[in-house]
Amino acid sequence: MPLMKKTSFISCILVSALMAFGILSVSCKSTPVEVPYDASELEIIQLAQTAYDSGDQKLAVEYYSMLLTRFGMDTATYIEGRYEIAHIYVKQKKYDLAAPMLEEIIAIYESSAPGTLPGAYRKLALSDYQKIPEDKRQSSK
Repeated sequence: MPLMKKTSFISCILVSALMAFGILSVSCKSTPVEVPYDASELEIIQLAQTAYDSGDQKLAVEYYSMLLTRFGMDTATYIEGRYEIAHIYVKQKKYDLAAPMLEEIIAIYESSAPGTLPGAYRKLALSDYQKIPEDKRQSSK
């Protein structure tokens, strides 16, 4: 092969490889969750549930994190968002991430007056916490 053709061929391969790398790096880049500024708690929860139901657990966690950012100052909403994230982590067997969240939720219930928070999340948090192997738990609850 003449030198000119060889150089062109190598240049073509290099350009193709760079383009492929560029496309891959852009496609792997995660984009931040976009939620309308005026979205309500229920709308964000619905977005998270829809993402979870469609199998996109990562997106569901991002939506629940957005819920906590926007509405986490309300204790009931905080508990719901944290529980849902912890529940996803339990399903993924990411016990090191789930355990402290569940322990926090349980502690919030233990320090709250009965009936001031939705009781279902206490029961759910305790149930998920029992699924975590003892050696992965942060404390000995």
